[in-house]
Amino acid sequence: MQEHDQPTYQLAICELYHPLLHGKFVRKDIYNHFLIYTTYEASEFFDNSYKSEEASFRRRQSRVLGLNDTHPTLRKYTQHYIRMEIVQYHILNVDGYRYHIAYLKTFWLRIVQRCWKKVYKARQDIIKKRSTLQALREREHTGLWSKHLREFPLFRLNLKH
Repeated sequence: MQEHDQPTYQLAICELYHPLLHGKFVRKDIYNHFLIYTTYEASEFFDNSYKSEEASFRRRQSRVLGLNDTHPTLRKYTQHYIRMEIVQYHILNVDGYRYHIAYLKTFWLRIVQRCWKKVYKARQDIIKKRSTLQALREREHTGLWSKHLREFPLFRLNLKH
């Protein structure tokens, strides 16, 4: 197996490999990869010109799969596995066939967004509690916020669970 890298990240519509869509007679190391359907420039993303092609792609996939949603490694294969992603683009040569593989990078953005959403909510709660009459009086008398209102939540990306 050889791997050729493209130097940049790209916007791409990706789909998880499915034997009915991509052929049954491939090596098992392709089974859990996202394959690239097509790539887009940033301008095509911002003017939404990709949406019509994405919709037709979903319809084509529905016709091919029909009601068969079985997958070699997933319990239920649905159209949720087709989506626009930020990817690192790789071409794999396997047994004489070229597969355009996507290594997803968008999931990191989702993790950051989820963490930031929690911090933002906590900050809004602190601001709301600080604006109460009781909290303002405490600050006026002591020069400090109450103990439970002193720490303003910071954004920290905790990847260890």
